[in-house]
Amino acid sequence: MFAAFDNAEASCFCTDQQQKPMDEQYQTPDLLFFLKRNPMKRLATFGVAFVGFLIGLSCLTSCQNSGQQDIRDYYYPMRLLEDGLVYEYRSPTIDSLTPAYWYHRSLIQDDGVYLTSTYYEHKLEPLQLVKEEMVSNGMLIEDLFLYAPSDSTGLQDRIQVEVLQGAAFPFVVSDSSGVFLNKIRWSPPQDSGATYTIIKNRRYLGDTLVNVLGEEREAVVFQVDELLEHDKNGVFEKRYGGQEVYAKGIGLVYYNKTVDEQMSWDYALAGRYPMDSLEQQFKQQLNLE
Repeated sequence: MFAAFDNAEASCFCTDQQQKPMDEQYQTPDLLFFLKRNPMKRLATFGVAFVGFLIGLSCLTSCQNSGQQDIRDYYYPMRLLEDGLVYEYRSPTIDSLTPAYWYHRSLIQDDGVYLTSTYYEHKLEPLQLVKEEMVSNGMLIEDLFLYAPSDSTGLQDRIQVEVLQGAAFPFVVSDSSGVFLNKIRWSPPQDSGATYTIIKNRRYLGDTLVNVLGEEREAVVFQVDELLEHDKNGVFEKRYGGQEVYAKGIGLVYYNKTVDEQMSWDYALAGRYPMDSLEQQFKQQLNLE
């Protein structure tokens, strides 16, 4: 039931001031790396062209025990992203969909560990910028900006989004009863007087194995239920759902979304490479047009 949206039982994580550091048994190689770099910093971390990508939901398994499961290593590998990497996604089922590009870069600073992610559409225009902060039990969205498509002058409007609940990814899960809440709100300048709100409930389903870029990897699967509200002279609501798959040592490798019976799409990781490779691809594309 969508009554679960935005309720008090949903988890939105805690800051380090609210929660004790994690036990040493959860310290992964990535965490030990950060502790060497920043020994006094907070104890927190996480850690296609691909053919025949099958989630295999029938193979989903529950946790091996009734306790909590640490899944931080299934999020983006922060240590490997200090120089930045582009994650290219393509639809394995709909050839007409243009590719999606996310440029991820980790920032290891005196005041904490952060992940910045920029979404580019196929013309290499930025459409979204997200900054996440690492806390002891997950990743929290700190800043979020949207970019309108460029106008005739080549300029883009940048829209600051209000982050009301910022759970981006949990480091510890137990079973599918827990809900991790993400809620954002913004007012686009091109729709005067309107306010958009997206409420996203992310729920852990279980573990699986996936083939990513020709390599089999352990993965975790989340159910994602979303509610879109458009408030202007009345409120219009649209509910839709999907799934996300995160592979160990990589991060998000597959996602799908179903709006209704006539509209659905999916994307799978097709490659990872430096930003200058994407820029070169774009230059070649321009030369061909």
